Amino acid sequence: MQACNLPKLARKEGPLLYKTQIKVEEKKEARIFAGNLDDYVKQRPNKRLFGTSRFGLRMYKLGSRFPESWLGRSLQTKAGEAPVILDSSLIEASIKGMHNYLRTEGYYYSDITYEVKGRLHKQKVIYNIKTNKPYHIYKIEQHIADRTIDSLYGTMKEFSDIRLGNRLSLENILKEKNRVNEQFRNSGYFTFSKDYVKVDLDTNMGDFHAMVGINIANQPNFLRYKIYTIKSINFEIETDDSFPKSRDSLNLNRFIYKPNGFPLNPEIIGRSLLIEPHKTFNQESSNATFKRLNDLQLFKVINMTANPVNEKSDTPGINYTIRVQPKNKYDFTFEPQAITSDQSNLITGSTGRNYGLASQVTLANKNIFHNAEILQLTYRISIEAQRGANIPRNPIFNSFESNLSASLIFPKLLLLPKLDRKWTNSTNRSLLTASTIWEKNVDWIRNVYGMSFIWQRNLQYINHYFVPVELSYIKTDFSSAQLEEQSKNDPYLQSVFSNNLVTSFKYGFVFNNQSNIRKKNYTYIKWDVLELAGTFINLAYNVFNIAPSDSGYNTFLGVQYFQYAKTFADIRYNKYLDENNRLASRFAIGIALPYGNSSSYVPFDKRFFTGGANSIRAFLPRSIGPGSYDDVGNLDRSGDVRLEANLEFRFNILNHFIEGAIFGDAGNIWRIKEDGRKDAVFNFNTFYQQLAVGTGVGLRLNLDFLILRLDASFPIFDPRKPIGSRYVFKDYTDLGLLWGYTIFNFGVGYPF
Repeated sequence: MQACNLPKLARKEGPLLYKTQIKVEEKKEARIFAGNLDDYVKQRPNKRLFGTSRFGLRMYKLGSRFPESWLGRSLQTKAGEAPVILDSSLIEASIKGMHNYLRTEGYYYSDITYEVKGRLHKQKVIYNIKTNKPYHIYKIEQHIADRTIDSLYGTMKEFSDIRLGNRLSLENILKEKNRVNEQFRNSGYFTFSKDYVKVDLDTNMGDFHAMVGINIANQPNFLRYKIYTIKSINFEIETDDSFPKSRDSLNLNRFIYKPNGFPLNPEIIGRSLLIEPHKTFNQESSNATFKRLNDLQLFKVINMTANPVNEKSDTPGINYTIRVQPKNKYDFTFEPQAITSDQSNLITGSTGRNYGLASQVTLANKNIFHNAEILQLTYRISIEAQRGANIPRNPIFNSFESNLSASLIFPKLLLLPKLDRKWTNSTNRSLLTASTIWEKNVDWIRNVYGMSFIWQRNLQYINHYFVPVELSYIKTDFSSAQLEEQSKNDPYLQSVFSNNLVTSFKYGFVFNNQSNIRKKNYTYIKWDVLELAGTFINLAYNVFNIAPSDSGYNTFLGVQYFQYAKTFADIRYNKYLDENNRLASRFAIGIALPYGNSSSYVPFDKRFFTGGANSIRAFLPRSIGPGSYDDVGNLDRSGDVRLEANLEFRFNILNHFIEGAIFGDAGNIWRIKEDGRKDAVFNFNTFYQQLAVGTGVGLRLNLDFLILRLDASFPIFDPRKPIGSRYVFKDYTDLGLLWGYTIFNFGVGYPF
């Protein structure tokens, strides 16, 4: 793959640019600026695959052997990449861009040189950078013509990005201009613009000291800035002929409402309007109003204009005109799906993946009760081929599921009107959901009934959710006589198949600062901070002194209810390396503690499992744990503690259409309480010796709207094996064993 004849492609045109490198002499500055300086390199070498082979260049060379044919042209233009020939003019342009960038960071006298090294046809460019001493802010002066503006600026000066002793930075100057603009417009100065903020720099003070002057002149023609007051708000819904012909306007307390026949309660509009007549103009409130109207999900177009009036008087005003166009009342979607799951067979111990088909139909009714509520009805049906040693292959599909769910979304925090009015910088919602699931496979027939009530507060990067009430009832019957007989003497199976009731509340949040900008690192955190089950029912039993049932447990509606506390966090960090390479990492940790009325187990659906396509890929789903326990006939691969870490290097192979990956995974699950099984309980002194470790490579097909993934992985450390035999990679000199250990996982989307 690394033959030395690739540079010969460029022999007639010039030397092949093989590598570029940036060397910053100062270590501190190198840590801060090296990545940004790399953005100004105008000419880059051909892309690498696995950090070594230049796949695109090789395809181009292969196509150049028969350039007149269709295949040759396709290899050169589609799969290939033309050789990058070293261009000295682009080197000079790169140096100029680096100089300009360093000036914006206060380094006015940087020294940048370059050197070209390598053989005749294969050369690299090294940029040697000495940033030298930067300018620091030694003095700040402000020159503001308007006394009122000057006084207001002084009250907010402590939030300035321009501070004494800081390095002179253009970024901070631009931040200051934006901050001043926001401050004044939020204080009623409607005509103010950041263009009125001028910044002067004086670098002639000596010893690399700089003076910064903040200048705010009056408006053209020496007009003074005036505070604007909101005079009126006109809100109109522009409808078509399908609505009633009534065109009456409602002159309400805060705004004039013209629905044009659209059946929307004006109270909903009033709650979304964070601007009010007789109040001082505030840009932040205006922006928040637009966002709240958009979050109602009722309007496809929102035009919001602010028209100044009486500008020459001492009390100028603003008339707001808001025109919206409604979306279609009904949305209907049909989604055919190819599915895969990790559901195991409890009799045979099979842990292979199941594959099947599904279809989902969703109907949404917007503004169903004329208060901007959205009713969503979803029906999903699926069939899967569950496989195992003793499972008949006829019929092909032997697992079925039918799921009907309904949700009613309210555009406010129900029962919390004060918080809803206070949290104006967020999208507030309440969700009432109900669902029923019927499932049949080779082991059981299960009915699940659930209901929940959820409050959501969605900010720019973080979404909070609080579930004050969540109810679920699971009824399970055996469809396997063998499993039913086996369960009579197996406490684990009894816990899995007994009817159970879960009543819980939960709080958590999701943080995600990912943006549409490709060249950016981002963090994703989903943390179910606390899920507490059975607390309120158990409290009622204690208050009313109700005696337990004959089984020794408290029951509700004739069913034993669960008590447990659970927390789970999924933390991901995606590091941008360059245009073609990323480093993705994940760490997951969770603990579920059973107590009280169910002191031995948490519900089966609330336990932790590991292994599979989105977990530790070198092990089949639900095939490891708890701990290193692995006796023959062990059916319980669930746990109360989960630890997992993943690291994946992702790289571009072909035009970001075909991508590759190299990854490593580690983790396991454990019981939190002793249950008689050796090495199944989490112990701080031994858990690291029980971590399953695997590695592998992957291939992804990136269709923009969909990513198809195939991973090949194999174990490195297997905690199920006896001590001394757990490093299984020692056997991989035998290619037959390596192939036998390799696990292939197909998935949709990235694993994390």
